[in-house]
Amino acid sequence: MSMRTLAWAAAILFVATSGTQARAEDLPYPAGRSTQQIEGLTVELALPASLDQAKPASLVVILHGAGGSATGMAAAMREWCEENYVVCAPKSGGDVWSDADVKRVKKIAQHLMAQLPIDAKKLHVVGYSNGGWNLPPLAFDEDLKPRTATWVASGFRGASPPKWALALSALALAGTRDANAASARETVKLLEEKVAIVEARFQPELGHEWPAALMPYFRWWMGAREGRAEPGDDMNFAWGSDVGKALEGAAGDKKGGVLLYAYRAADGTNDAVRLLQTEIFMDADIRHLGGQLHPTKVDAGQDAERFAGYGVKTYPAIVVLKKDGKVSKVLEGASLTQRKIAAALRAVAAEKRRPE
Repeated sequence: MSMRTLAWAAAILFVATSGTQARAEDLPYPAGRSTQQIEGLTVELALPASLDQAKPASLVVILHGAGGSATGMAAAMREWCEENYVVCAPKSGGDVWSDADVKRVKKIAQHLMAQLPIDAKKLHVVGYSNGGWNLPPLAFDEDLKPRTATWVASGFRGASPPKWALALSALALAGTRDANAASARETVKLLEEKVAIVEARFQPELGHEWPAALMPYFRWWMGAREGRAEPGDDMNFAWGSDVGKALEGAAGDKKGGVLLYAYRAADGTNDAVRLLQTEIFMDADIRHLGGQLHPTKVDAGQDAERFAGYGVKTYPAIVVLKKDGKVSKVLEGASLTQRKIAAALRAVAAEKRRPE
């Protein structure tokens, strides 16, 4: 980890709690931040203010970079605790991760899942730099079977993953000036169709450092891969919120239109909202097609007359508008499928297929 990254991480260290805080009732580790010795490694832990057996937490295990700081890694993800994540950042025995260290980390994860109210199906593993190069033994472990694996300032370059990895979601994050950016891009090629979802995102003008600007997306993405979905809380596209501006932009295009996502926040989360935001919008073809249009999301409860005029009867709904503002397609209810939405977007998009 660079000195700049260390300084940034140190600046956001937890200040609300200390390692001497009394342990929560019936739990072996305290709420907030603490330093523990587990399986022969020093481990920085961050626990939510309250852990409840009725609502098991998620677990994030993060491996630091060469010569890096477990404290800095825990600090970098401290805010995850607010959304019921337990953050675990072990320190390697030496400057870099050894095979023996990674095996200990597996045991640490198993220990925490046994000792704390954690949902074993909501395990996430993250590796930064050297930690990323050593992530595959955790990412593809037959016992752990994590929900997601994320390579930061690094990438996957190993052998073909096991068949069960079709249930795993993968992400690569890097700076555009990072020498490892090419490995992040290659991660998509190596894992596409071998995992549930894989993508790479890049922070402009950043070298080999922690991509702080990508953290809001990362945090949202991790929750989405667990099925967390609040109506309208979606980062799959660079959504606008003004239909008029979207139509103005589309009018100036040679070909295209507007992708409208209409939801009603007052309705709360339902299966259709969850399907759209955590599955369909994440589909590579949907992103390619919809990204060419002018993606706009609107709380229809605040603009019911407009959507009634489009012929929308139930929510959530997708409305595809032509560049002249005329309705091309309305999809709602049973028609909210990947195939039908892709067909509706393809009808107005300029580039019908993803580049090879």
